[in-house]
Amino acid sequence: MKRALVLFFLVFFRCASCDPISLYKLTLEQAEMIAIENNNQVNGVRELFKKAKEGRLESISKWLPKIDAFTTAFAASADQFFSNSKSAFMTQLALTQSIFSSDVYYNIKISTLIEEQLRLLLNAAIIDVLFQTRVSYYRVILDMENIHAAEDKIELLAFLSQKMEDRYEIGTSILYNVNQSKVAIANATTDYYESIKQRKVDMDSLATVLGYDPGDVKITFARVEIPVQDIPELKEKLEKLQPILNENTMNLGKRIFKEDYPESEQRAMQKLFSRYEIKSFEDKALKYQPTLKVYENQVNIAKKEVSKTLGEYMPKVGFNFNFGGAPTNLIELPSSRFTNQTFQWGAGVTLNWLVFDSFGRERRVRQARYQKNAKYYKYRKETQDTFASVRKSVFEIEESASTFLTATSNVKLAEQTIKLANDQLEVGYGTIFDYQITVDGLIQAVNTKNKSRYDLLKAYYSLIHATGEDLIKHQEVKGDKSKF
Repeated sequence: MKRALVLFFLVFFRCASCDPISLYKLTLEQAEMIAIENNNQVNGVRELFKKAKEGRLESISKWLPKIDAFTTAFAASADQFFSNSKSAFMTQLALTQSIFSSDVYYNIKISTLIEEQLRLLLNAAIIDVLFQTRVSYYRVILDMENIHAAEDKIELLAFLSQKMEDRYEIGTSILYNVNQSKVAIANATTDYYESIKQRKVDMDSLATVLGYDPGDVKITFARVEIPVQDIPELKEKLEKLQPILNENTMNLGKRIFKEDYPESEQRAMQKLFSRYEIKSFEDKALKYQPTLKVYENQVNIAKKEVSKTLGEYMPKVGFNFNFGGAPTNLIELPSSRFTNQTFQWGAGVTLNWLVFDSFGRERRVRQARYQKNAKYYKYRKETQDTFASVRKSVFEIEESASTFLTATSNVKLAEQTIKLANDQLEVGYGTIFDYQITVDGLIQAVNTKNKSRYDLLKAYYSLIHATGEDLIKHQEVKGDKSKF
């Protein structure tokens, strides 16, 4: 009976484990929390952070008292003069306490900075995963929009093909046009298959970021939309930029572009962010960006290493207390049997001072200083790279916002054009090639609009990542806390 129950539960849990996990109507906020808890990269750094905390406590323990206990027993071929016996026993209890040691002192300081280093690395891993989650989440939604656009293209081309077949049947079209329309449908279907494949690949990427194995999770989204208008900062920039761009775009039938186009577009993009805004982003990065602060912390560790090597010029002072057969390092009182051992106590202070080592200390001090200088220049290089990342994200927002607004207007023009092409096709004025070109223009405009909207959101999240602003909005990992 017990074996049957065990077999039942094994089969039950085995089958249950085969079913994919369902994340129904997943929101971005929920995806972020899941990623922070489950992502393997974050969890790996989180364990190293815990290890660093234990390492700091271990360094502190080396300043605290140390107690050793040991017993020695041996036999000889002849009687020994100190015990008048062929056997000897000695038991010892020893306490040592470091009074002054520059190595121990600076190792504690360095281990504290190493713990801080892992805390910063954990914060860096978390904001990296937050950025990856956001990009992967909306990348899948972009794939869904691309699939929808591919379906629309097939539908429009199928409409054209049906028109050509109807005309061929009544003798107003030739077989060439019918076959050409079918070739266009086949080519559009190939793009549709490619979009479906890309959605599956990107869905697996999202599952991996969330901490699941590809194929082990089934995800549906609360909103199949890229909500750039829901973000106040982006909405403000779009509202600021749109009137300027609309000055250059007119209705159909009128002049579309002004004489200074496209230089006017560049001037509009440059007005989107002031230099003071960009400077504020750089200041945020200096204050919050954890990867940059990792390099700054490495400079601090290198400074402590310099102090540690300078500490080699100082003596080491310790306190010893012994109780047993060797009360001091100069006296040993072994006994002939374990039961008649002599126990005496002894206490004293030891001082070790390295006077001269052929200038070895001086070389070690110089090496530590050169290492500190190298770490400083790495920090300066990382600062430059961080500022470059901030500015690149700003430029990407400018470009993608302008592209999105232009593409939005272009979609409206393309929709009007497809209606005109359809009307011309109905009266027999337009050709199959005119209609196919118009359809391609419409779908390209839709895809450009969708892609630029995704790029705009990605650039916005890239700016947040570059400045470390997530550490303002969320709880930063501090001290002994291991949650974000």
